[in-house]
Amino acid sequence: MKSKVVQYYVEGEDEARLIQVLKNDLCVIRPGKVQKLNVMQDPLSDARLMTLKSRTMVVLIFDTDIGYTTILGENLEKLRKCPAVAEIVTIPQVPNLEGELVRSCDIKQITDLLGSKSKAEFKTDWLRTKNLAAKLIEHRFNIKQFWCQQSPYRDIKNESQKIWCPASSRQFRQSSLKDK
Repeated sequence: MKSKVVQYYVEGEDEARLIQVLKNDLCVIRPGKVQKLNVMQDPLSDARLMTLKSRTMVVLIFDTDIGYTTILGENLEKLRKCPAVAEIVTIPQVPNLEGELVRSCDIKQITDLLGSKSKAEFKTDWLRTKNLAAKLIEHRFNIKQFWCQQSPYRDIKNESQKIWCPASSRQFRQSSLKDK
């Protein structure tokens, strides 16, 4: 069964903002609906599952810096049993969003991305910055280096490549290099 619709579940506002930029501005991941749900801490409700359309690819994006929880396992099991779900894609952020951004951009620390004075200020700047796509391009964001680490959990794979848009990411890389 081929998935038709993509539903992203992300930990918080920072990840939701990033997914919007990656799918709408940079066109490097598949389009889909984005909702905040920390799948490591919050159980999926039956009501939420009932809103999924038939043949949905569910993408779970979560940090690994808090350790594996039984709730994640329960959420995965619930998704496997849901008839609307065609595919489940797990994307562990190792160890978190900030670590992924440092690895995938030409920056040494997360504050370099937006010129923030501190990590706490970075979080505020991230949500307020209007030109995130331009900042990512400026710092040579590479989708192949983003979400590329293997999960620290033996039974959870990193399946980020399943949401990439290969033609779009190739075009993005070429256009971002021309701008340099």
